[in-house]
Amino acid sequence: MNREQNLTAALRQSGQAVDKLSAADQEQLEQLGTPEEQEELDDEVDDEREDEDEEEEPWPELVQLHQPPEHSQLLLAERTSCIAVRTYLRLCRLPFAEKISAHAEFMTQGGRLTGLPMLRLGQFQILAEFEPIVDHVAATRPSKALGRWLSEEEREDMRCMVNYVETVFTLAEIHLSYVDPVNYRLYTARRSGAGHPWLLSLLRRFYKQRQAMRLLRVYQWHHLSTDQVLDEVSECCDALMDQLEEHEDDSEGFLCGSQPCELDALVFGHVVGILNTPLPNRELAELLYSYPRLVAFCRRIDASLYGGKLLNERGDSGFDSEDDSNEDCVQEEENNSEHEQRKIEEQEQKEEEAEE
Repeated sequence: MNREQNLTAALRQSGQAVDKLSAADQEQLEQLGTPEEQEELDDEVDDEREDEDEEEEPWPELVQLHQPPEHSQLLLAERTSCIAVRTYLRLCRLPFAEKISAHAEFMTQGGRLTGLPMLRLGQFQILAEFEPIVDHVAATRPSKALGRWLSEEEREDMRCMVNYVETVFTLAEIHLSYVDPVNYRLYTARRSGAGHPWLLSLLRRFYKQRQAMRLLRVYQWHHLSTDQVLDEVSECCDALMDQLEEHEDDSEGFLCGSQPCELDALVFGHVVGILNTPLPNRELAELLYSYPRLVAFCRRIDASLYGGKLLNERGDSGFDSEDDSNEDCVQEEENNSEHEQRKIEEQEQKEEEAEE
């Protein structure tokens, strides 16, 4: 009986202690709020911690975008890359100065495809080509980077599309610039050696042609015919049209939604560069004109960023023939350099055999 009384007394004392504890902590529990309010507070704390972790680096005061002279040296693939980078920086609203440098291609350490344009950040940092510049902006200035509004999965899909579009369009532009004989003789040859005296310009032209053919071999594009290259570009354009159709309800939409991303800047650069570059062979431009919605999409970006100056009737009207004297100079150089070119081809063949 005493044992039962002791147990009862112990239970009563423990209940009184719990009541006292609850009364003492009641005010503190009221300050914490409901579980839903506590979750909101935790989310705000997490967001503040993420913001602290994502401290942005200041954008340098000295930012210069360098490219060769557009009307005398810049080639098709290089021009499209320059337009894409310039458009991306404008969409990000990041200040930069455009500089024309005759030797801009020698101011970088090269790149995956074209090595241009060159972006100088401050006194010492130098970047080249579209994707490295985009990655740098996303890492140092995430609040300005395009595509931040996308989910992680959507961002990964968009990056894959950027790599695909950049590779297909750039290789097609290089192929039509160097493999097509008319384009090479009347457009690429005279530009690739411009800015140098005669002998150096000749060597420079052969070097750039050799580098272009080596790049095409790496991606197994050197054996493709012009029709096969156009088929590859057509498949890429079909994929871009599917992107636009997904957002057809929004007349002001972009390739990935209602806001722009780096894919929009890249596509704009390639389409505009192809349409208003005066190549003698206009097959690639005519292919893009068969996608009127894609061209209209680029015209809308052109109107908002450049006042419609890039895609105008004069700029995309066709090949604007240059002086016949330039063609005679090119022909004379070709006649004088057959022996040198034969030697280069033999040396290149020997290197390929050695690699095999």
